Amino acid sequence: MKTGIHPAVHDKAKTTCQNCGAIFLIPSTVSEQTVETCRMCHPIYTGKAQKDLRGGRIDRFRKRMAKGKGKKA
Repeated sequence: MKTGIHPAVHDKAKTTCQNCGAIFLIPSTVSEQTVETCRMCHPIYTGKAQKDLRGGRIDRFRKRMAKGKGKKA
């Protein structure tokens, strides 16, 4: 391997979650970093569904379909 071309690895880099505030010490090429969600607050790992993301287009579609069924004569 060539010397001097590889980045330095910090063995205990501080990684902070923006969502829950958890701090992890993991190997990384940067000394400090932030992540949006971590394994402690991500809905897939915790098993908690995000109710606010389920609404929107699906609900509007169901309302339109329910309205359309009443118009058939």
